[in-house]
Amino acid sequence: MGLIRVGLFEGFKGEDTLLIDVDYDGLHGLIAWLRQVTSSAHEVGLSVCPDVNVQMGLEVNVLCVAHDAGLLKISERNFVWQRSEEGWMEIIDKLEAMRVGACHQYLDGPRDDVQVVASIGEYGNRWWSRAATG
Repeated sequence: MGLIRVGLFEGFKGEDTLLIDVDYDGLHGLIAWLRQVTSSAHEVGLSVCPDVNVQMGLEVNVLCVAHDAGLLKISERNFVWQRSEEGWMEIIDKLEAMRVGACHQYLDGPRDDVQVVASIGEYGNRWWSRAATG
C-alpha cells in the first residue's frame, strides 16, 4: 500500500503549486494508474487513483488530449490536467526517474495555470500537517 498526497499551495517554490508527494510504493502506483487512465479518452478524477489522498475541496481531473495543454484552472480549487499522449509519457518518464530516492520533478506543461511538482522523500507527515493548517 502506497502513499500519494496531493495538495494546492500558494507561493510554494515561488508559485502557486499542485504538489504530488509520494512514497516509493505510491510512486509505482501513480505511474501504473497514469499509464492506464491516459490511454483512455475519458476524463478521470485523480482522487480515484488508489492510495491517493487529495486535499479537502481540491479536484483534479486528468485527460489525454490531442493538443498538449497542462494543468488548467477551472475554478479556485478545480483543475483539469490536459496532456497529449507525448506529454503524459514525458510525465511518466520524469516520475520513473524519481525511483532513485529523495528528489522532486517539475511536471511542466505548455500552458500551466499552476505549476505541478512531484516529490518523493522530501515532505513528511509533519510538513503536511503544518501546511494544511498554515
